[in-house]
Amino acid sequence: MTDKVSPERITILAAASRVPIQDGAAARIAKGVAPTVARLDALNLQLPLEIEPASFVAVARKGAKP
Repeated sequence: MTDKVSPERITILAAASRVPIQDGAAARIAKGVAPTVARLDALNLQLPLEIEPASFVAVARKGAKP
């Protein structure tokens, strides 16, 4: 994730997720999350998705006992 974590982006993501946040909270969240995002970005992690996301629940439940 090379995009900068900004308060505007946090506000947009919160609105899209229907999570109400108070005034000024987006700036605090961005400030708190930015170092972790930068470290993960520096690692350049590649997480392959071996199955389609829609079938994840079916695969997860396959071993579950009723």
